[in-house]
Amino acid sequence: MDAFTRAISFVLPHEEEFARGHWGDENFVVTENVSGDAGGLTKYGIDEASNPGVDIANLTKDEAIAIYRKRYWDAHNLDALPDKLAICAFDVWVNGGHAWEWLQHAYNIAPSHSAEPFLTEDGILGPATLAALQSANQDDLVTIFLAERDARFRVLAKLPRRTKFLKGWLDRDRDLAAFLKS
Repeated sequence: MDAFTRAISFVLPHEEEFARGHWGDENFVVTENVSGDAGGLTKYGIDEASNPGVDIANLTKDEAIAIYRKRYWDAHNLDALPDKLAICAFDVWVNGGHAWEWLQHAYNIAPSHSAEPFLTEDGILGPATLAALQSANQDDLVTIFLAERDARFRVLAKLPRRTKFLKGWLDRDRDLAAFLKS
């Protein structure tokens, strides 16, 4: 299974909402509009705010996967990364985040990396960042990366309209850590 397919197999179950009484039945994925979520109408994790012109209410799973491939995976050149880092970065782009900056920071503080050169934490996947991430210890970076994301979620959850999302965000990071170990 290629990295994108693995990434989608992690992301979709975390992004699908099912009609009551039909948990897990792909024929009953519904459009949601969660109070406090600035994305507006959302289906399969594809939201109208980030995807103007997409008919969210009638979006199919295949169309959602195509959007994920083009706008999140290919647009960020995730095929260039080792699988675990690509999947982490993909999940961050799906949830709105700064994957390159966080991966650069994780690389710089990883216990397996203690010598020069350090990466500039500029949020750009340039040649130096790409080379460093390709040769880095993926497990170290994943651990640090997810801890950084947890810290960001805790800050975001201080906003009253986002407090209700914290448990789900943290659970998702625990799920991602377990998924990447399998």
